[in-house]
Amino acid sequence: MRGGRGLTLVELLVALAIAGVVLTLLAGLTAGARQGAGRTERRADTVATLRLSAELLAEELRLAGTVPWPPPANPAPEALAAWLEPAVTVALGPAGDAVGLRGIDHRLAGAPLQRDVVFEVVVDGAGEWQLYRRPLGSPRQPLVAGVAGLHVRWVVTAAGARVSPVAADGQRIAALGLEIVVAGESLSVVAELPARPLLAVRSAP
Repeated sequence: MRGGRGLTLVELLVALAIAGVVLTLLAGLTAGARQGAGRTERRADTVATLRLSAELLAEELRLAGTVPWPPPANPAPEALAAWLEPAVTVALGPAGDAVGLRGIDHRLAGAPLQRDVVFEVVVDGAGEWQLYRRPLGSPRQPLVAGVAGLHVRWVVTAAGARVSPVAADGQRIAALGLEIVVAGESLSVVAELPARPLLAVRSAP
């Protein structure tokens, strides 16, 4: 039997059922698109964090062992040379490595400054992983949030040999091979060391 507008009850029910199916499909597609957009955004954030960490570490580590010319009057040349031995330290740990450097920072507008800093990955007070810079005698300074791992995988000696950090202990080195970990993804970085600093390797406490 048709209603006043020409639709039977059965036809109306069928139309409603089809509309329900279409709405369900559209809802699923919308949710899938949102999830895909979320994954893409998280992936972009991860890549950006990896690149930022790599750039910061590579730039900072280039200072290891550097002395501008003419060298600063204070400290005396002999004391400065002793202070720079070693100019790179690596503390190897099961969960990550701490990388320290010593050098004269001449990038500032004022007088050159002695830099003695350590880069390490630590869980902050909120339970989140962070890449920190720790100047000697000062509190840690957060650099990049979300970095969950920092590892020294290999080094290049001044003679050009690629060896493990332990094998290069006590030698002058030309580069560090770093691995940075963010959200389960990793990035390999080569940090060049133009001053060919002396390396010291120890186990993390």
